[in-house]
Amino acid sequence: MPFFCIHCKSDVDPKYKACPFCGEPITEFLRRYLEHPLDGKYQILSRLGIGGMGEVYKVLHVHLNAIRVIKLMRANIAADPGAHDRFQREARLATKIQHPNVAALFDFSTLEDGSMYMVWEYIEGINLHELIDTRGPLSPRYAARLASQALHGLEAIHRAGIVHRDVSPENLMITRGEDGDERVKIIDLGIAKGSGGKEEDKTKTGMFVGKWKYCSPEHLGMLPHGERIDGRADIYSFGIVLYEMLTGVPPFQADTPHAYLMKHASEKPKPMQEVNPSVTAPPELEGLILRALEKDRTKRFTSAREFAQALERIAPELSETPGAPPPLPS
Repeated sequence: MPFFCIHCKSDVDPKYKACPFCGEPITEFLRRYLEHPLDGKYQILSRLGIGGMGEVYKVLHVHLNAIRVIKLMRANIAADPGAHDRFQREARLATKIQHPNVAALFDFSTLEDGSMYMVWEYIEGINLHELIDTRGPLSPRYAARLASQALHGLEAIHRAGIVHRDVSPENLMITRGEDGDERVKIIDLGIAKGSGGKEEDKTKTGMFVGKWKYCSPEHLGMLPHGERIDGRADIYSFGIVLYEMLTGVPPFQADTPHAYLMKHASEKPKPMQEVNPSVTAPPELEGLILRALEKDRTKRFTSAREFAQALERIAPELSETPGAPPPLPS
């Protein structure tokens, strides 16, 4: 059987490092498993992503005729104790959560070369970042509906004793359920941690792990001595996401990590209509977002469920008219 490029499907020599027709990388994993199902059951269909840590593939479970996603950590990365433990931790944490608004983990294994892989639910749809980028600001009622689902998913994560730590539009997928209704799915527990364990928000090099734009003050170490990060950090991050859903831009924008740190530490979010005059969100909705964005976590919602319920109470009265894209910076 000829070897083909996973991207353009051209016949190529598997010894090449990249496809000569489209430039798609050809990895050792592909050379070994493109033509033969992984573990005898996962047939590779396409590559969804590739990076320094590993690769992500769309696959077919040939016995169940079901589409899945394989997240692979390369052998040389898996050999590092820190990366190995983090990858395994993601799998262990994911098995604790069974909720319609959280992506499901189906399998985990180690290959002969030492690389490890996880098999996740395949989610057909787009992420929230792509939705906002395509459509611009969302209507208050639509945003509240999506936000409520995401918060119920976060509640399930928190009840499992886990803090997600990377709540962002890229990690919120929008798909459709069997009933045809839109459904939010939270993905990527890659930097999640149990809320009762030792807290390490930074890598060995001291860099914050996550997205500066959406991190909470607690993520940045702003906690009283002896206290630990809990689910309220995710609530802060989600407050930023909901603000962006309604205005088209996050409440804090900066060019450097230090500048973001200063904003999350001490700067209040600007009123939404100051950022985008076309926003149709009422003061009641903006008030809920500002509560989620309190620097003092004791002033935020005590749980994601409480935040969701507050949104659900006002949702019937919210406008279905979205705002226009925000004005460009002058």
